[in-house]
Amino acid sequence: MMHRFYVPDIDATRQIIPLRGSIARQIRNVLRIEVGKRVRLFNGVGSEWEAEISRIGKDEISTTLISMVEAIPEPSIKITILLGLARPERIELAIQKCSELGAVKFIPIISERVQGANSRTPSVKRLERWKRIAVESAELSGRTIIPSVGQPISLMDAVNQALITENVLCMWEENINESKSLRVALRSFKKHPVGLTTLIGPPGGFSQKEALAIQKSGAQLITLGPRVLRSETAAITVMSAILYEMGDLGG
Repeated sequence: MMHRFYVPDIDATRQIIPLRGSIARQIRNVLRIEVGKRVRLFNGVGSEWEAEISRIGKDEISTTLISMVEAIPEPSIKITILLGLARPERIELAIQKCSELGAVKFIPIISERVQGANSRTPSVKRLERWKRIAVESAELSGRTIIPSVGQPISLMDAVNQALITENVLCMWEENINESKSLRVALRSFKKHPVGLTTLIGPPGGFSQKEALAIQKSGAQLITLGPRVLRSETAAITVMSAILYEMGDLGG
């Protein structure tokens, strides 16, 4: 399998593409790819090329573009995931797996039940790590689109902003009788949606007050069944179920 690397701002009119920094170090010191070997470069916005390693220098590796590669198709529905703040490793797992599945955007949200260390706004360093995880997941899964990771915002600001352009499905398990099943919600759409936002609560979920405010805003309350799922498990489950129901998973 050919190694893939994310290289933003590739100028396809130039035949020679220089690689520097961490990519150059990975090729030279970790992977030990030799001159004459081929790799794939993608720009994160839908295009990919096959390239040949033409020169390996101390600080820079030169590659020669050979041909454009047909990108694998993205899911037919663009899924944004609003993630309640949780322990960093839980957020990281959700971003990693949902990026592999095809999510286009992640936004950390601040809600009532975010307490203790999880309540702190993620540092710039932490956000950069989450963005790197999205890049690495795209490289691994063959995607040519890099999911974005936004700045943390408050719960209702996130919901109201999303509702301007698309439907919002909020996972809420405290009162199953007030929540629709995910299948019922997805099949209620009159046409195949272009985009969809899913809302995953923090450990402990959303409060009754928050759930009512979310519902009043126009979002739908959704249940994933009687079992209690960790937030990262819920994110992966919702992402997979939506793709399957929309025909983007499982053939």
